[in-house]
Amino acid sequence: MVNYTAMANGGLAQIRPYQAGKPIEEVKRELGLEHVVKLASNENPYGISPRALKACTEMLANCHYYPDSHGFYLKQKLHEKFGFDPDCITLGDGSNELINLIFQTFVNDKVNVIIPELSFVVYNMEATIANAGVKTIPLKNYTVDLDAVLAAIDDRTRMIVLTNPGNPTGTAVPEKKLHAFVKKVPHEVLVVLDEAYNEFQGKDFVHSTDWLSECPNLIVCRTFSKAYGLAGLRIGYMLSNKEIASLINRLRAPFNVNAVAQSAALATLDDDAYLNNVIEKNAAERERYAAYCAKKGLKMIPSKTNFVAIDFGREVKNLYEALLKKGLIVRPMGGYGLDTILRISIGTHEENSLLFAALDELV
Repeated sequence: MVNYTAMANGGLAQIRPYQAGKPIEEVKRELGLEHVVKLASNENPYGISPRALKACTEMLANCHYYPDSHGFYLKQKLHEKFGFDPDCITLGDGSNELINLIFQTFVNDKVNVIIPELSFVVYNMEATIANAGVKTIPLKNYTVDLDAVLAAIDDRTRMIVLTNPGNPTGTAVPEKKLHAFVKKVPHEVLVVLDEAYNEFQGKDFVHSTDWLSECPNLIVCRTFSKAYGLAGLRIGYMLSNKEIASLINRLRAPFNVNAVAQSAALATLDDDAYLNNVIEKNAAERERYAAYCAKKGLKMIPSKTNFVAIDFGREVKNLYEALLKKGLIVRPMGGYGLDTILRISIGTHEENSLLFAALDELV
């Protein structure tokens, strides 16, 4: 009998498939529930921007055509709004695809990658597929230890991957400290900053793209999935020097970002009122979580994102299942070795109130 697993490239056979949060319809069907609140996948609970919805509807009439493979208008919009050089922008099917392309372009079995512990699981998956070495750096108070990351660099280090703010911790490194770190990294070592949650920092937003001219080894990945509310359309972008962008674009599949996603992103970038409303509401509800945890004597890891990680001081598998039966989907962190922690996406005021009421009853 043929062993097809043995035929697979690199370290693919070692990978466990990514476990996404349970979808709402599956929970309704399994448990016979009519109303379910999903607080598991760090999605934007406030819906799509009205301008983006209108743009999506109009674009549907032209979906028999391929999308603009180069994303000309979206790149121009990013240039107009933020000053980004279009030649330094690479569009992706969510920032996840861009991470995949970066690893495919630069990582192999002769190099190592530095990844802080409790990072987005995809980084380790990509490194394993490439048969690259991985240096896992312990966190300090649930935050990336930048001094330890610098100390771990050796002559085989090809890349450092940092999520800021972090997932699943929610913690963030301040802009000044992160900038000083990036400047210290040798230019032959790539620094990939995954900034999926950056917008939720509000006034503490890290302007890392300002460092590209002085740090040619810097790659910044951002997404429209979180604060911009386009998770279901899968669109993100990467900023780098022109040479790196050119290399990534040689590997990127033609038409990788669909036309509806591009039109929605264009429209959302013009809707500052929508974005500001999302950020403000999220910050207010995040404070409610902090106050609730303080009142109940629960440890909440300080968050700069649209989710919180709460330590209940005991194994949370039963609590997770009890919340599920009440129609509340959250995310246990046992896969990260955090058996006492639930990661809870910050929902609307009403959704969070439902969760607090359930916790009052169960905890």
